[in-house]
Amino acid sequence: MTEELSSGDTIVEKLRSGGIRKIRVGEVLLCLFALALSGFSLYTGFTGLLESWLHRMIHLVCILMIAFLTDLNMPQAGKIKKVISVLFLILVAAIALYSFLDYEHIILRMGRPNHGDIVIGILLVLVTLMASKRKLGWAVTIIAACFLFYAFFGFLFPSSLYHRGMSISRFVDFIYNQTKGILGIPIKVAAEYVIMFILFAAFLNKSGAGNFFIDLAFGLTGKMWGGPAKAAVVASAMMATINGSGVGNAVATGSITIPLMKRVGYKPHFAAAIEAAASNGGMITPPIMASVAFLIAEFTNTPYSKIMLVGIFPAFLYFSAVLAMVHFEAKRLGLGPMRDEDIPSKREVLKKGWYYLLPIIILAAMLIMGYSPMLAASVGIVAMVLLSFIRKETRMGIWDILAAMEEGAKNTVMVSVACAVAGIVVGVITGTGLGIKFSSMILAVSRNSLFVVLLLTMVSSIVLGMGMTAAAVYVIVSALTVPALLDMGVAVLPAHFFVYYYGIASALTPPVALAAYGAAGIAGADHNKTALTACRLAIVAFLVPFAFVYNPALMAIGTPLSIVLSVGSAFFGVLFLSAGFSRFLFMKLDRIAQLLLLVGGLGLLSHLILVNVISLAVCLFIAVYLFRTSKRKGVVAA
Repeated sequence: MTEELSSGDTIVEKLRSGGIRKIRVGEVLLCLFALALSGFSLYTGFTGLLESWLHRMIHLVCILMIAFLTDLNMPQAGKIKKVISVLFLILVAAIALYSFLDYEHIILRMGRPNHGDIVIGILLVLVTLMASKRKLGWAVTIIAACFLFYAFFGFLFPSSLYHRGMSISRFVDFIYNQTKGILGIPIKVAAEYVIMFILFAAFLNKSGAGNFFIDLAFGLTGKMWGGPAKAAVVASAMMATINGSGVGNAVATGSITIPLMKRVGYKPHFAAAIEAAASNGGMITPPIMASVAFLIAEFTNTPYSKIMLVGIFPAFLYFSAVLAMVHFEAKRLGLGPMRDEDIPSKREVLKKGWYYLLPIIILAAMLIMGYSPMLAASVGIVAMVLLSFIRKETRMGIWDILAAMEEGAKNTVMVSVACAVAGIVVGVITGTGLGIKFSSMILAVSRNSLFVVLLLTMVSSIVLGMGMTAAAVYVIVSALTVPALLDMGVAVLPAHFFVYYYGIASALTPPVALAAYGAAGIAGADHNKTALTACRLAIVAFLVPFAFVYNPALMAIGTPLSIVLSVGSAFFGVLFLSAGFSRFLFMKLDRIAQLLLLVGGLGLLSHLILVNVISLAVCLFIAVYLFRTSKRKGVVAA
């Protein structure tokens, strides 16, 4: 994956500090396009959107310009790479000129693109694929290329996947003239929602909120057993509010938490695995959910506030399980709390940074009240700037505001490019009917067994998700596999969350475990050993999706009583499962006790009340027996 400029390397900040004595034209253009994109997004956040096709095209052009200008300004970029970047910048400029000058007629030509549309449409696909290769790596780009091959040469495939092939004219119509391809729902979400929340995150980051959340996490958990590990989990959950990126969380918090975990006594691979598992949890944590919450809202035609609501309990169960496994591992290994000098005072941390919570509260409140995400994020950004003046050292001046705008636009590039590439895939799936064909194949293989359909969908989502960003993997796997789940009677939101959970699980599963490998690099640990340990710690992420498909009450769908009982049962289930996988509950477990806790924990995730009651009785009996045994042996521990 291409190296990005770090948040501290914004051109605005270099200008402010005098770090750039001789400013290159490319750097000026990069900064101007980043500021223009952020300014355009903030302006439309308050005043309203432009016409859909035009609004998305403006966003995409700015993103592509920023992507190639970033590569052009990379010090390590060779001459050939720079020449190619300049060539593609010229192509993007040509696409922009043609599109903006004639956009009304382009829209009117839906269904019958002319020769100019065909040329520009093909060029747009070409530059999007190159931006994908530069920013996302080969995985997503190759997948998109395979779908393009299928679009034109479907007649070469067997009968179950056969289609006669799309003409160039029809393909360009889907991809360029209409809002079904590159300018479809994925880029709509990026242009209207994602950039606003990434801008919000950039303003929080520039104001110092990231350090506040990490210090607060250490203050809350430092005196507990395995304090640094629990701080990593809590900090990652809090940092998810800022960036919603598994790899980003692992790098940002792991550089602080992993050395402390190793100092306390955790093995390098386990410390890295904790950080990876916790950081990947940020991908499923409301309100941002790695920007996929907005995509799910669009694809399911569901209010964003409801998406936040249904995502709360699965995320709660996930982090409960990770914290529990961290605790049991700390007790099993005898890893005590942090040293007092390493633990910040909760009172002092809150006293200095309490106001960082207000923009998030304002944002959530406006979303719940029904305001648009764009307006809510815009108001949250303004609130963050105003609140920064409470303390002199956090005050955001014009330079800080411009730096946040530049950083936010740059940080949007990967997500927006992923959405543009996903738009190509969606256009092919829609134009060829591949989604229906793929779903029919799954149903045929499963012989209409829901459990088998879920297993096949799980495997497909994990495989397709390898090496891909959260937004891209969700768009692709949902287009291919959700229809099969819906045909089996699965509710809409559980079906979409199911494929998303397993799509991002690939960030932990070898061989392309990005979050695990990122954390392993910081810890100096074996990559594959870290990834496998992270999978064990994040086992709930592999179990809960099955649970909420069979029992939607776990997603706050149902009566209040059913929700309370289901979530309560699942909470005890993940605790006992964590104890079973950790082989510790008050004392080290023998194989029989471990097996009973694992079976009982799985039973507590069931949607059947009788199974819940029996499983709870078994687990409580084992827990009481272990407590009394450990007390008699003098090794009882909380």
